[in-house]
Amino acid sequence: MTRNADSGGLVSVVVPTHYRNDRLRGALRSVEAQEYRPIEVLVVDGSDDEHARPVAEAFGATYVPQERDEGPQAARSVGAEMADGEYVQFLDDDDRLAPSKLREQVPLLGPDVGVVYCGMDDEDRGEILPNPVVRGDVIERALEMRTFPCINSTMLIASEVLERVLPLRHRHGADDTGLKVDLALQTRFDFVAEPLVVRGRTGESLSDSWDYLGSRMEVIATYDRLYRLFPDRVRQRALRETHYQVGRKLLAEEGRSPRATAAFARAAWATPDDHAYHLAATLGSAFGREGLAAVDRLFGRVEP
Repeated sequence: MTRNADSGGLVSVVVPTHYRNDRLRGALRSVEAQEYRPIEVLVVDGSDDEHARPVAEAFGATYVPQERDEGPQAARSVGAEMADGEYVQFLDDDDRLAPSKLREQVPLLGPDVGVVYCGMDDEDRGEILPNPVVRGDVIERALEMRTFPCINSTMLIASEVLERVLPLRHRHGADDTGLKVDLALQTRFDFVAEPLVVRGRTGESLSDSWDYLGSRMEVIATYDRLYRLFPDRVRQRALRETHYQVGRKLLAEEGRSPRATAAFARAAWATPDDHAYHLAATLGSAFGREGLAAVDRLFGRVEP
């Protein structure tokens, strides 16, 4: 890692991994190519045979074996607690950073801003940029689960802010959903309106899993008291988005599904706004994927 050093604070890049050395190499190459310095890299390996050690050591990273695999959020906690940096970058082993990511994000962090995220290029869905309104105080948006593409790999977090929410709570498949709520309670957010992360797809992505959708409901239950401090529409939007994603996943898997239509109906019942679309989506889903696609075209919606 021999590019020109930057005079900013140390960035600790924490990479959880579990038997995916091919993807891990790509992630570490993207860190090696960063235009920002100084950087330290910690690879936290959840395998039981030090599977990732040769790869980590080949890239000069600190290798951190776990005694047992407790999921990526536990690995992130281990890495964050060992990190020496002023800033922490979590990097999933199937994602890659654009060379300018850290260079562009570090200057935006400061006393009032403890999280800076960015857009991304998704290998399946193309370029996804931040919503201009999701900056500053984002707690309502975080509770509504409407901060995408703010995810683990797109965020750069000030260490002093991250320390306040450690250890990170594990919610299988929806780890960053609750983390963003915890961070938003501590600090303000900003973003770089460029796709500075390539999000990989391995066919086993937790963010597309049933565990993820179940964990979203767990997040809503966990923050029940917090939701009560906000207008009803905040919880309603979180419920709507969750039921809506359940419906889309059922259609994707089954083509035409009464269960999918029921999920869309629950979303329509929960929504505090956008009633016309969600009612139409419920009706369209009765005709399967093609029916919902027609509704999306009618309303000019493109799903991320």
